[in-house]
Amino acid sequence: MPPTRTVKLAKASNAVVDYILEEIFEGRLRGGQRVDLVEVGDTLGLSRSPVREGLVMLERDGIVSIRPHRGVFVEPFDAESVLDDFEVIGLLSGVAVSRLASRRDPAVVAELEHLIAELKAAGSTARIGELVQQIFRTQHRAGGSRRLRAELRAFAGFVPWVFRFESGMTSEEIIREQEEVLAAIVAGDSEAAARHRAAHFRAAGERVVAALGARGIL
Repeated sequence: MPPTRTVKLAKASNAVVDYILEEIFEGRLRGGQRVDLVEVGDTLGLSRSPVREGLVMLERDGIVSIRPHRGVFVEPFDAESVLDDFEVIGLLSGVAVSRLASRRDPAVVAELEHLIAELKAAGSTARIGELVQQIFRTQHRAGGSRRLRAELRAFAGFVPWVFRFESGMTSEEIIREQEEVLAAIVAGDSEAAARHRAAHFRAAGERVVAALGARGIL
């Protein structure tokens, strides 16, 4: 069977991660269900090696479990686990922005101000999502240690999915959230920066859970 998607080999394992997350968030894969490695490989046009690499990444993130001689299974996917994911991301990201606020590096602040200016001028939901991810990457790179950056990268696949379920959030609200964190960084208020970021991710998690529930996925 010819593959239904074309994937660059350099990004093969990441494509597997994104594909499995899509299947879960769209309700085609449920908690406890077995993942068919052959089907994933056929769909993406990949060999078993990158498919397994992607699944190992997902197991590290608690999305699937690999059971010897039995197969790969989706871990429980319920409201509590989804909320926990967003709670943890918010707390980890909060550490990074807290450190940024204590340092107030003018170059990083200028870069963030430029990105928020682009965010205000963005004309599409897709572009807004790209810019918010870039803002996060900038903050995490500048405020995170090697270990913290690695932990945050483990959740990178979730962020794009937020914007697929954020239909109830306006661009003005998204901009306001980013401006709140930046204002705290500029003011040198580490506590406020961390508090805002944690609250934003907590609220995002609640919106995603509500959207998934309305779709009958949770």
